[in-house]
Amino acid sequence: MTTFGNLLAFSPELWLLLGAIVIVALGRVSSAQTTTRLALVTLVLAFAALATQFKQTITILDGAFVLDGFAIVVDVIILATVALAVLASRADILPGDSDLAMVPAFYLLVALGAMLAASATQMISLFVSLELLAVNLYILTGLLRRGRGSVGIALGYAVIGAATSGLLLYALALLFGLTGELQLGAAGTALKAVRPGQPAVLLMLSLLIGGFALRLGLLPVRWWLRGFESGVSLRVVLLVQSVGVVAAFAVFGRVLAMTFAGTQIAYAPVLAGLAAILMTAGTFLSITQTSLRRLLSYSAIAQAGFALAAFTDLKGAGLSALLVFMVALALTTVGAFAAVIAYSRSVHSDAIRDLAGLVAPTPGVALALGLALLSIAGAPPLAGFLGKLLILQATVDGGYAWLAVIGVVNIVIATLGYARLIRTLFVDPPVFEVVPVRLDLGIRAAVAIASASIVFMVALMEPLYRAAGYGRSSILH
Repeated sequence: MTTFGNLLAFSPELWLLLGAIVIVALGRVSSAQTTTRLALVTLVLAFAALATQFKQTITILDGAFVLDGFAIVVDVIILATVALAVLASRADILPGDSDLAMVPAFYLLVALGAMLAASATQMISLFVSLELLAVNLYILTGLLRRGRGSVGIALGYAVIGAATSGLLLYALALLFGLTGELQLGAAGTALKAVRPGQPAVLLMLSLLIGGFALRLGLLPVRWWLRGFESGVSLRVVLLVQSVGVVAAFAVFGRVLAMTFAGTQIAYAPVLAGLAAILMTAGTFLSITQTSLRRLLSYSAIAQAGFALAAFTDLKGAGLSALLVFMVALALTTVGAFAAVIAYSRSVHSDAIRDLAGLVAPTPGVALALGLALLSIAGAPPLAGFLGKLLILQATVDGGYAWLAVIGVVNIVIATLGYARLIRTLFVDPPVFEVVPVRLDLGIRAAVAIASASIVFMVALMEPLYRAAGYGRSSILH
């Protein structure tokens, strides 16, 4: 039985849904601290339910979803990242901010949408799952808005998201029109017989990339970025650029692997060219910023470029490299933004010049931020370096050695560019006196776990790569 008999495979998602319902119900009678703890307990229960399904492949709802190795690896990343985001979230509540007790429910719904999207193998279920993820991010953006004009910023984010959803829906409609199939695997089989150079195929590929552009962080000119970063709390930005991006790349990888990998469609050269542009543009945009938040946000464009490069060897080790890179990306993003959140408790500024001498009053935060920046740049032997190294190896194996050279050059430029920020943290004299604020246990735990994981990921490289290989083999069997 593949329909109702396998619905218990949704037990992690059902725990998340139940936890969200309970938190919303208790929102008016419980404190935000209580609902935050309840969200953490729910995430632990969801992970425990997922652990019972390791090394299984379960088809759900007649193929609308599948719980395979790829989905399991992505689900583990999502649950761990959301847990760290919840731990860090309480520290981002500043004087004058609303402290809504129901907010943790939307963290759980974000995780729910991301996990469903990672398992979706049919066009309708894929689109609906991505929209569930996106809608809850829009809601969080509006609920946790901050500063003048933040309502317009949240609305603008939703409008752009709706536009990219329209592009994605049009791309899926074209795929269905070309193949007559809703299942991604069946559509991939039918697509082999389609002439690869016809305009409809090229339009479908363009719309697919455009539809994922916002979710993947591919836009080299994100006009909403400055307002979004300054008008919305950092805990939402953390969630968007970690869970949102990881889920989007997982879905994009599944779509390409199941529909394009076996065809003659020239998707790899297109993605290789786009990856080269994005990693270079993101690197240069980030190192020229004077704002730490914008530096981190533009660096995400460069990270998206490296992730796209993995698809040049989709039939080889590209997916394995992508999964390892997503682990590194999630840890690095959480570590960087959690450190910024911790620092913002003392100094309400994101100007890089105001970070001068941060090591004196808050050495732990300075160390965590320094490690995250070096990992973003790709400096060895940190997590970011390991992920990028595997991706560069995949590009060489896929016949795109020139792209690997561009990647290495960008790693060197980013490392040198971020060195000035590291110097500001540890060497430059402070601009003003910083009075350390006592941080709660949650943010300290999030910063410590993310930083330790960034450093010691190299020690877990072998089992991590085996897990990534298991995820790859399940989707390319």
